[in-house]
Amino acid sequence: MIVYVMLFSRKSVLEFRVPLPVKSLTDNANNMTEMNLKFDDLPKAISWMMNKLKELDSKLDDITSQPKEEPEDQWLNLKELCSYLPSHPAEQTVYGWTSCHQIPFHKKGKRIMFLKSEIDTWLHESKIKSPKELESDALQYVKSKQRL
Repeated sequence: MIVYVMLFSRKSVLEFRVPLPVKSLTDNANNMTEMNLKFDDLPKAISWMMNKLKELDSKLDDITSQPKEEPEDQWLNLKELCSYLPSHPAEQTVYGWTSCHQIPFHKKGKRIMFLKSEIDTWLHESKIKSPKELESDALQYVKSKQRL
């Protein structure tokens, strides 16, 4: 007898066939055969299937709960940075940003290097404020100056 089982997780659905073990005519308990089950055999078969599902569930939990190793910080040269940035700026543009200290960079001799983590942080922090945010910042500044 074959039972179709579907497991649902947060990210995917796993579907597979489970052949239920039935003792063959030679009473070999390890022999997995497909035979017609009798009604009396169903509780044992369902119990076996539930145990197998618990094993699979624990294995899936082990796989998904393993901590992901963080990769070491990556250094980028100027060309790699230009291809990594979403706008793909020209090299001269990046040179202009470094001379105005608008972008985080490191200089070794004549070479300019960039840390990927610092670039990611810079990209996330360079959000343009909305008019409401600018107005609230201006009001806070005015209130702070009036207290003095």
